[in-house]
Amino acid sequence: MSYFTYEALPRSDVDFSLSSGGSFAMEPHEISEKISFPANYLEDSSISVISSVSHCREWDHNMQKLIRDLRRSLMYWMDVSCCALLVSRQNLSSFLTDSNHLSFLVDDYRRSITPPFYQHANCGVAVLEARLEQADLLKKIVDAIKDLVQDCNFDCNDSGVALQAMDNSHVALVSMMLKAESFSPYRCDRNVALGLNLTSLTKVLRAAQNEDILTIKAEDAPDVLNLVFESSESDRLSEYDLKLMDIDQEHLGIPDTEYAATISMPSSEFSRICRDLMALSESVSIEASKDGVKFSCSGDIGNGAVTLRSHSNVEKPDMNVEIELTEPVSLTFSLKYLVNFCKAAGLSKTVKLCLSNEVPLLVEYALAGSSYLRFYLAPKIGDEE
Repeated sequence: MSYFTYEALPRSDVDFSLSSGGSFAMEPHEISEKISFPANYLEDSSISVISSVSHCREWDHNMQKLIRDLRRSLMYWMDVSCCALLVSRQNLSSFLTDSNHLSFLVDDYRRSITPPFYQHANCGVAVLEARLEQADLLKKIVDAIKDLVQDCNFDCNDSGVALQAMDNSHVALVSMMLKAESFSPYRCDRNVALGLNLTSLTKVLRAAQNEDILTIKAEDAPDVLNLVFESSESDRLSEYDLKLMDIDQEHLGIPDTEYAATISMPSSEFSRICRDLMALSESVSIEASKDGVKFSCSGDIGNGAVTLRSHSNVEKPDMNVEIELTEPVSLTFSLKYLVNFCKAAGLSKTVKLCLSNEVPLLVEYALAGSSYLRFYLAPKIGDEE
């Protein structure tokens, strides 16, 4: 039987070879085992990479594609990203005597390989791998919360990726949940807390185009988070390791609350109201009654108010305003925080406001599936108003 062989010695090149002949080199970090598995894992492959070595220009481009496909194939079980692939025409000269082409077949056989395949390898094994079809989702989430929270834990488990953190003044709380269904694929072998500085994460995410495919990976007890940006339109593959932090963060139990008033409205309309009223005052009063919901403020230069009533538009359901009311509510909040929350408007066309007297306001942006981004804001009381 033909075997695909992965062989390495400490502080030496890694030799990838087919029993039929041919090899190329990698430089490992902590790999010391030889691993083989039957080549029939590759027989039904759907990806065929043929790299021409006739011209150096073609060689460079095609080998980058081969490397990308190889990494994609192996990343499910093995952290190949920690290795630098070192391939040159000299490495291949020994077996390219009769051919000017290297054919290498790889396939998405990740789920066919059982754990014993990699348990003998002394290399980093990813316990978390999560792939987002569009990096834009995580970019918008981080942009929406980075001015409220500087450092926080992304808590990963088999249900998905969660975040909960308070701002420094303990006035606002942010809660995010990206369910496992938001990723494809999603794998988390054990609970992992990824402590990140959001300013640093923003800098790395800026390297991704909005349409890029984003894969995040982490090992057990990780000290870095690996982020891979893959262009959906070209052969570009970008890879970054972001240092993690040890963050001692208390998780607050958020009780289920039966709110007296729930308002669903276009997120763009809520953003506009908050921006317009902030030009007049630092605070806004939100009053929900049977007549509708009223946003009002009073400042040194004058007063302002915007009133919305329930209405539905069959042709444009995203423009609907829905108000559910069990009792009248009137509370005052900081506009600075509300304007900050509105940075998440790009995540959802609608926003939900939930109010009850003497409890924090809930501002919720629903994401795909049952994922969400929620903000809680304490009301102003007495002299604060």
